[in-house]
Amino acid sequence: MSSFLKEILDWSEVWALLIPLTLMLIYKNNSSYLRPVRLYLCIALLLNLYADVTWKFRDELNITEDSFFFNNNFIYNLGSCVRLFLFAWFFIALRQNFMQRTKVIIPFTFLFFVAVNFIFFENFIPQGKREFFSSRLLTAESAILLFYCMQYYIYLIIEEKNISLARQQGFWIVTGLCIYVAANFFIFLFWEYLSVKMMSFALGIWDMHNISFIFFCILIAIQFILEKKKTAAQ
Repeated sequence: MSSFLKEILDWSEVWALLIPLTLMLIYKNNSSYLRPVRLYLCIALLLNLYADVTWKFRDELNITEDSFFFNNNFIYNLGSCVRLFLFAWFFIALRQNFMQRTKVIIPFTFLFFVAVNFIFFENFIPQGKREFFSSRLLTAESAILLFYCMQYYIYLIIEEKNISLARQQGFWIVTGLCIYVAANFFIFLFWEYLSVKMMSFALGIWDMHNISFIFFCILIAIQFILEKKKTAAQ
């Protein structure tokens, strides 16, 4: 892979978010179920921009190994929690009459897991330069979000509405999220091992994460466009 393409992929966690954010501003929509998605895009942009800037411009910013900003992996821990809670809100806001109580309980269970994990087993903010983000946290988040996606599709199958899947409320966002978490589940699961034993392979496979994230953002943007068309047609 050329260094130019590699650089584009490295920054994809930032610029990919600008695609749905731009369309969000152009096609202003007040749909309540999209509120957590809009909030996620804004928070993710700030977090990912911080992570990439402190990584790419360490020398320019004079970030040394003993600096707090040297290890930015806690941003991924924080981003994982933000993504889980906001997309749990998104699925609840869809108001599908299917496993609704379970969807409400899950975020509280996840919060308990996060508290126990980081109080007794791991550091939320890594203490050393070689300490990585929590594979346990991101794996659990991916599994939960995949469950949310699967119950969404099961609901659509059960309901058998006379509306095409592509025009179902939230379909493209759920599809993008499903692709993202399914593609990255095993990356997150084995990241700690790979980053210690096979660092070059781990860094190479992270490109899959970045590519799936780009698809995720594009599909969110498609949902914003379709939602605007639906509103205009009413």
